[in-house]
Amino acid sequence: MIRVLIADDHPIVLSGLRQELSRHAGIEMIGMARNSTELVRLLDAVPCDVVVTDYSMPDGEHGDGIAMLEMLRQRYPDTRLVVFTMIENALSIRNIRSAGVAVVLSKTDPLHHLAPAIRAAFSDLTYIPPSLHELPDTAVTGEGGPETRLSQRELEVLRKCAAGISLVEIARQANRSRKTISVQKNMAMKKLGLSTGYELCQYAIAHGLLPGRQ
Repeated sequence: MIRVLIADDHPIVLSGLRQELSRHAGIEMIGMARNSTELVRLLDAVPCDVVVTDYSMPDGEHGDGIAMLEMLRQRYPDTRLVVFTMIENALSIRNIRSAGVAVVLSKTDPLHHLAPAIRAAFSDLTYIPPSLHELPDTAVTGEGGPETRLSQRELEVLRKCAAGISLVEIARQANRSRKTISVQKNMAMKKLGLSTGYELCQYAIAHGLLPGRQ
């Protein structure tokens, strides 16, 4: 029997998850939480094998997002995590995976993926739902830094773009055309699964690519 806690700040989501899990033998739902405060109280009170949690749950004493996930991994190392979220961009999924989360489900995935995802997390396996099929492999696995996937020129262009240097200035410094620099930037972002300037900056900060951020 896999003992499961679920956490989400939307009562209708909790109700739906509870109803879905009630259909599966071998999975016992032992509690529900609406924020990180309630989740930690439950984890301190009852043995739990897998936590299914939303990524964004404001107002809890232990925060939410990556900070909450890292706290849960450190405080309850024997409890597996499944993140159930609306987030589907590659950068965020990769960061969640890098925080030690075995399985990520999107709220757009059909609920029949929930039980096999829980079983996979319980067995330390990776489960890839439909929402992740179109993302780069590195978003699914969470493996490899930028240096392993980019050419040296792509990496340098990425660093300078994240630092706010214009393509024209980067081209001037490298003695290359603006078009060449633009192609290198687009290729680097595609390889890393990034789609916006904000995601590029967040990725650069997370991987120590900006001056003073190492």
